[in-house]
Amino acid sequence: MKKILLSAFIGALILTSCGDKNKTAGTDGATEGTTSKELVAKPTPPKAEGPVRVLFVGNSHTEYFASFPKMLEALAKENNKEVEVKSLLAMGVSIDKIIGANKKDADKLFGKTDKDGNYFDYVILQEATPVAIQELDKYKTNTKNVHDQVITNSPGVATYIYGLTVPFEYNGADYKDYQPLLVENGVAVAKALPNTGYLDFSSVLGAAYEGKEGYTATKDGKDVLRHTDSSRHMLNDAVFVNSIVLYQTLFGETPKIPQQLPLSTGTGDSDNIKVMNVKDGVSNPDALFKIAASFK
Repeated sequence: MKKILLSAFIGALILTSCGDKNKTAGTDGATEGTTSKELVAKPTPPKAEGPVRVLFVGNSHTEYFASFPKMLEALAKENNKEVEVKSLLAMGVSIDKIIGANKKDADKLFGKTDKDGNYFDYVILQEATPVAIQELDKYKTNTKNVHDQVITNSPGVATYIYGLTVPFEYNGADYKDYQPLLVENGVAVAKALPNTGYLDFSSVLGAAYEGKEGYTATKDGKDVLRHTDSSRHMLNDAVFVNSIVLYQTLFGETPKIPQQLPLSTGTGDSDNIKVMNVKDGVSNPDALFKIAASFK
């Protein structure tokens, strides 16, 4: 029931917010058909002594059916990377409310120091979809407020804006209308912050939906990349392929994939994330691996 209520809540917000797509157009973004690689330079991470620390700030699109933080941690371990992954998460809300809901933990994390001069090396910022589409000023303010707190003890941090995907059918008219706006606004936010890049997760999903490398996005008539809930949360396949892209983005190499990864057992209320064989939890890991590698 918890998952059902969250999905309905987010879906109502996004559908309400999408009333007039023309109002959301940023002044500094992309047009349809333009890739973020052409628009945003990759940030330079600080030189780390000891573990590389990555902070995720996000809602259910960062961790829900499957988990980007847990996946990154597992991939780093398999590839002998000394990485510490931290998270500030809250379901169904915007960045400012995520920080508010985790104030004690946030204050503690932002107050920590490291001998190399940067406690955090990377920060991944994921905004709520309605804000990312409809409220560009708030999007910029929310990300800047977190960034300003992080750089107090991590002045060289490399920040990434999580590239959201609109909760509509990939080949539908609504997707084609609104997805460019999400990219446009995300790119504008990335450009507004120093040393910040854009994680173009939606393009990776697009390649999978297009059937690149022989991948099939439907099984028994169902989408295996995103759930059919109103917010279209990523399922195991989508988190798997985009976690590889994330790893490549941070470390500049394609990871070795372990036999087992933390994946969702299903989409019901009693399901959860557990370590399982990749071939049991992902429909076509070989094809998705090749898709991810093409985004290196």
